[in-house]
Amino acid sequence: MTVTSTISPAVIICLRFIGLWPGVSYSIINWLSFVFMLVIQLYFQYLYIFNHLKISELSNLVDCLIVTLYYSLTIFKLTNLWIHRRVLHKILTDMDDDWRECVNDDQHLHIMTIKANVSHFFSNGLLSFTMIVATFYVSGNYIIRFIFVTEHYNDTVRQLPIKIQLPFETEQSPMFEFLVIAITLQVMLHSGMISILNGLIFILVLHLSGQIDIICQKFRNISKNTLLHRSSIHSFGMLIERHNRILSFSENMEKLFSLFWLLQVFWNTAVVCCLGFVFIISIHNETGVFVLVKTVSGYFSMILEVFIICLAGEYLSSKGKLITTATYEMPWYDMPSNQSKVLMFIMMRSQKRLVITAGKMMDMSFESFTTIIKASASYISVLYAIY
Repeated sequence: MTVTSTISPAVIICLRFIGLWPGVSYSIINWLSFVFMLVIQLYFQYLYIFNHLKISELSNLVDCLIVTLYYSLTIFKLTNLWIHRRVLHKILTDMDDDWRECVNDDQHLHIMTIKANVSHFFSNGLLSFTMIVATFYVSGNYIIRFIFVTEHYNDTVRQLPIKIQLPFETEQSPMFEFLVIAITLQVMLHSGMISILNGLIFILVLHLSGQIDIICQKFRNISKNTLLHRSSIHSFGMLIERHNRILSFSENMEKLFSLFWLLQVFWNTAVVCCLGFVFIISIHNETGVFVLVKTVSGYFSMILEVFIICLAGEYLSSKGKLITTATYEMPWYDMPSNQSKVLMFIMMRSQKRLVITAGKMMDMSFESFTTIIKASASYISVLYAIY
């Protein structure tokens, strides 16, 4: 089957489901329904936290706080995307236009097809990994109860998949079984949805990198013979137009994800601290082995989210430098003066760095990733010392 988009079918289904895909009927209803569902569950999660806000229950409180912070972040993400949905629609429209242009050129189509295949593999892999992690996290408490039931495990209360405080009795059948199924499905839906949104930035970066590879290839294809013809002016005009579109695409990504990733970095740092704290104290518990499996899977999931952002930022920054290199490697010294001036302006504009920032305060790169990990480790040591 011929690939016709960098965006995988899973991402399209996700964006349609929450009403962010262009042209979706009743998009506001879809978005409000999903957010309202999250808000209701988040209310009962915070209610649980306020009712168990005790130092003696610090371990249990931190475990609950992990999921609560994650749900809070999701609501902020969806709100940010809805506010900037026009920017998202502009990005998606530009991607469709780029693909329509590539259809007429086999070399360009080959470049974009490779990027699309990588994008689809990445989206499906991230979704699968997140669903596995969510399964481990939701079923962790039930595995512990099943293993220790023969050893008179002291927790006799029937627990829901996540810690929430509901205003009615939840331990009686069949209400308990219904809530377990409903909450589990909701957690899996939320996990899959948020993994798709987290991977969207890398998909857009892959598409933009494909456009950068195309413009670099165009520069390399201009030979000394064509430089002497007037038709080369038209070629330069097309290159300038494509370069402007790349810069515009990058600016739209910055508008859409700048606050998005600032929240992501802040929340993920807090969640990683909580997970690291639970990881340390669970070593000394009798249920430590099972809690460790549950905690470690969640820990790597949080680290992976931050790593994806930093990887996308590092990759985009390195790709942006290729335009300057490709322009300089052209035989500009053999060009007529009017054409060399045009080339000089292209080189000057290509000096603008293509970056992903968190609130325009920090560039997302591998250096930023190590800084976040070091800060998280410091906070974990402080929490453990207090405990």
